[in-house]
Amino acid sequence: MTADDITDVSDAAVESDEALHASAEGPAVESISPMSRVAARLLLGGCALAVVGVFTRWTSGDGVTLNGIQGPHNGWIVIVYLVVGVAVARAVGRGSRTAALTAVLVAVVVIVTVLTTSSVPGFGTAWGYWLTFLGGVVVVVAAGTAFAARAEQSVHDRADDADADADAVDEPGVVRARRLRWPTLGEVGLVVGVFFFLLLRQVLAIGEDRSWPPPTDAITAAEAEAATADFVAEGLGPHDVGLDYAWSTAASVEPWAEGATFYPKIFDDVAGADSSIHILMFGWKPGDVGDDLTSLLVDRLADGVEVRILVDGVGSQPTGASKAMYERLVDAGAVVVVNDTLPFDRDGPLFDRGISGNQREVGRADHRKLYVIDGEVAWTGGAGIEDHFLNGEFYDVMVRVTGDVVRQTQAVFLTSFAAHDVSLPADLSRYFPEPTDPGRMSAAVGQVVPGGFVSATQAARELIDSASQRLDIMNPYLADRDMIERMIMAAERGVDVRVITSEESNNAPAAWAMKHRYGDLLDAGVEIWEYPGAVVHAKLIVADDRVQFGTLNLDAWALYRNFEIALMVDDADVADRLVERAIDPAIGRAETGLRQGGLARVRNWFSDKLTYFL
Repeated sequence: MTADDITDVSDAAVESDEALHASAEGPAVESISPMSRVAARLLLGGCALAVVGVFTRWTSGDGVTLNGIQGPHNGWIVIVYLVVGVAVARAVGRGSRTAALTAVLVAVVVIVTVLTTSSVPGFGTAWGYWLTFLGGVVVVVAAGTAFAARAEQSVHDRADDADADADAVDEPGVVRARRLRWPTLGEVGLVVGVFFFLLLRQVLAIGEDRSWPPPTDAITAAEAEAATADFVAEGLGPHDVGLDYAWSTAASVEPWAEGATFYPKIFDDVAGADSSIHILMFGWKPGDVGDDLTSLLVDRLADGVEVRILVDGVGSQPTGASKAMYERLVDAGAVVVVNDTLPFDRDGPLFDRGISGNQREVGRADHRKLYVIDGEVAWTGGAGIEDHFLNGEFYDVMVRVTGDVVRQTQAVFLTSFAAHDVSLPADLSRYFPEPTDPGRMSAAVGQVVPGGFVSATQAARELIDSASQRLDIMNPYLADRDMIERMIMAAERGVDVRVITSEESNNAPAAWAMKHRYGDLLDAGVEIWEYPGAVVHAKLIVADDRVQFGTLNLDAWALYRNFEIALMVDDADVADRLVERAIDPAIGRAETGLRQGGLARVRNWFSDKLTYFL
């Protein structure tokens, strides 16, 4: 072979390599349809419209206005997909079929999110909502244009491919190498888009149905047993426990602040149980409190008392750091089930569970804390079974309740327990004894159940809106704009409003978001008290002579996403007792909350915009 022959072979190989490289990169610039560039511009324009819409007014009512990232709105889901849309716009302009598919996904998610957005009941839609919808429509047009351009371009691509194949047929001495093709930006965008669709739909998406006040056919205390039996017979799951409970009555409501006070009283009730002990608990871990309660329950099991327990997988770690403690309970005869906040969702009794077919628990924490003892006594509040509630690191309140309403709290526990694919006795009557004293104080059970049942949230709004003289709110995470606006309006109409929170929070971003609103709250006349040296963890509302207590934080996770429980009581003595035992003592130790400036102000502003995730 001569030098010229070698040169010819080398040139041919280079030309073949360049052709192969061009094929991997996509069609040549001159073959791109002008419609692709139009599609890219439409995509960017639609995304810009939708972004402006998200950050402007979506809904308004009752003097409160909310944009697309506030309250129960899912505007941040729209934003995430718009970022994906902008990222693939250039690939759309180059005629990428995969990028066009990604644009379709973006358009569908934006429009569906807007059309299915939840809002505070009674609120009307505003122009920002419709601007976001219009942006989604423009993205649809962009996707359609991209596909039309791609159809036109494919004709040219097929012709170019045929010419390239003809030029490269079996040239002597030329070996066509296969190259690894990196994913295009459109393909990456499509994968990212699908991933975020699954993640956001399962974990972050918010829904809100009209859940309060209770309807006329709500479940009374006398009907609680039958409603539980029906739930079990139908084989329903955790997301179906959002049942409407009618107003009932309580015979006694005793709030107790700080673990050193309430744990001994709870343990006394457990020690005195005759037939059943039911515990629903987000956080129950080994330690002085957790081990002592475990030992007490083992003793009660030995005496023939039934023990059923529902814990959260993240909060209690029953198959992780706490496994030995739960093995002890199960070995003693307790039936334990777990809400699997992290993958994978498994059903059945602990240590004998199978993979769930629907994985609906994933991403949704069961944050409730509830004890029901013999069907006669209930305890609820903010405290888990952990040492930081005992040693003063957390300031919390638990409330002991007796009366007819306890039968409804028993229904809450048993439906939630059975929903994890465990059996209950056919005869439930022993769990619903008719109380000797049903009580005269009006009381009601509210919950938050992922998927839209938010009776506890809507009851909290009603309490704040109805206050005419006093409004005391103690909460660790007060980040929801809707709730804050209602507090401001209460102060502006002459209500004495006091907010008690932590000086140093265990959730700094949520605390920063609240501090962003300090100026508005203080200007309206709201007193802000910051408790030093401990995390204020109680969730209390006192509105004139009505109260709410339980597990409901005033942030997006508790108000809309997690499983939560709260009791509402209408009684002046109970309201005064809650203030006397829990709120006034905390204020007596607290310092006045002040506005922040400088970099802290910027940090707080930024955190306020992220409250959807906090």
